[in-house]
Amino acid sequence: GASPKKPPRGAQMYHGFGNGALRANCKKTAEWRDGVLMPHAKPMLQRLETSDAPVSAAAAARETAPTYLLARDEDCENMFHSTADHLNAYLVSEVLGEDRSAWQTVLFDRMPDGPFKHLIERTFSPKKPLRRAADYGGKAVAFDELIFHLESPAGIVFPKVAGPKGIMTCKASSLWLGYRAAVLDGFGLLHAPPPKVPHVLLSVRRRTAAKATGRVFADEAALERVVKSGNAMTSEVLDLGSLPFDQQVAKMRRTNVLVGAHGAGLMHVLFLADEAVLLEIHPSYRLDRHFRLAARMADKVYLPLRSTRPVQCKGTSDAIPVDEGDFRAALDAALRVARSFDDGVSEC
Repeated sequence: GASPKKPPRGAQMYHGFGNGALRANCKKTAEWRDGVLMPHAKPMLQRLETSDAPVSAAAAARETAPTYLLARDEDCENMFHSTADHLNAYLVSEVLGEDRSAWQTVLFDRMPDGPFKHLIERTFSPKKPLRRAADYGGKAVAFDELIFHLESPAGIVFPKVAGPKGIMTCKASSLWLGYRAAVLDGFGLLHAPPPKVPHVLLSVRRRTAAKATGRVFADEAALERVVKSGNAMTSEVLDLGSLPFDQQVAKMRRTNVLVGAHGAGLMHVLFLADEAVLLEIHPSYRLDRHFRLAARMADKVYLPLRSTRPVQCKGTSDAIPVDEGDFRAALDAALRVARSFDDGVSEC
């Protein structure tokens, strides 16, 4: 079952298996290789027993729905790493020609449900509540179809896994756009109208006594002043972590200029209005291409703004100093781009 809090990194995050834990009516071919099994599936698949006899005869229950075993990334609370898992689940469904609406998805690990439970349920198990291994009560279950998750290190959100020099060059990825549509459809937001004037969302993080991690702005008030000084636009400043995920996605669908510091939350570029700009503020020490590539694959416009001054550290939290004039110029550029978008309003 789920742990009330995240177990220590390693084997404790995942289930262990004895011989005979998995049996199937099939035979291993000459191409079967234990050495290429994915890490989270390996402990179970290594112990696979095959037989000509029907496995259902020894089972206490039967599951007729296609069952997807989702063993998530160790950083399943992180939107960047989790998106790799979710993209891969979508990819598996497309490759197998599966109807995701018929799936029974199982969170096949010992980690907490996490912030993306509703995304997983609405996208990959919309007609059946998510299950855990413990929900089967330790009984032998005959599955008509059992699907193992394609683990996240193969996900295309990681710049180092594609291209001749490890840099992705694709744009408007059909995989990304298909996944985006599946998630938005699950939340009933696929056809949300665009904002009638550019809407800027400044995404911020704030240190608390319980959590002094991540990147914050050294002078959030100065950035807010710039955002609020605009005209013929609307804006809001929001700590997305204060909202449940479904509300976060709803906010994104009505935003066409997302501004934020380099960090996992910028994966929300996937769910912005159909035409949108991502303005990413980089700390001086980061040279990542992660969200430039994410914006390209999500068919969005990307604008970078790099802070040239050193960050101010407090534990594992960085405070990024941002020049107010530089930020005003970058935001002005983003808004000028956004004014070219189709807002659904006719001038005639």
